[in-house]
Amino acid sequence: MLNVRLTTLFDTPATARLSAEDYIASPQSEHKSDLIEGVFVMASPATFEHAALQSFLLTTISNFVGANELGIVLGENAAYRLNTDNVYQPDSSFLSRDRMYLAGEVYVNGAPDLAVEIILPSSRQYDSVEKRINYGRAGVREYWLVDPITRTVTIFELVIDQLFPLCAEGGVLRSKVLAGFWLRVDWIFPPAGARRPGELEIARAQGLT
Repeated sequence: MLNVRLTTLFDTPATARLSAEDYIASPQSEHKSDLIEGVFVMASPATFEHAALQSFLLTTISNFVGANELGIVLGENAAYRLNTDNVYQPDSSFLSRDRMYLAGEVYVNGAPDLAVEIILPSSRQYDSVEKRINYGRAGVREYWLVDPITRTVTIFELVIDQLFPLCAEGGVLRSKVLAGFWLRVDWIFPPAGARRPGELEIARAQGLT
């Protein structure tokens, strides 16, 4: 049996790493991108479905957080400095009210409480390997990994310093960080011929209106 070594950005030599400070100071960081293990990674242009999913999740999570005065929900250009080698701009994120002091003028000096990443073909390994591992190490309490190709959503919860997947029971995703927040998987990925429900419909189903 052959031993196959998976090459990841964790193998980036120290001499080739860009610092978090240099990344943040770069004009390129104003665009959707990440610094992963000292490597500048520019996001591919979002597909229509990616943009629609991002808008849907951002709106539904924001409505719940706002109604319950839990903190703030941020979009794709909010940067979180996890450490000197990693600065991420998740597609959507939640920062709790008690941790708002971490937010600076340009970036949040720490991890979000909840991060949402929507996989693009070019970001599959980064989102599922390097970023998942580093989000756990940095203390992200919950990580949503949304895959438009497989039409699945995996919620990971933090156990010590690692993120482990939770099961979606009955096709329903339930957040532990946002207690009481839930979404049906078929709202995110409707069956053929069905439509994605609107934000008001979901707010009513969640008891917000």
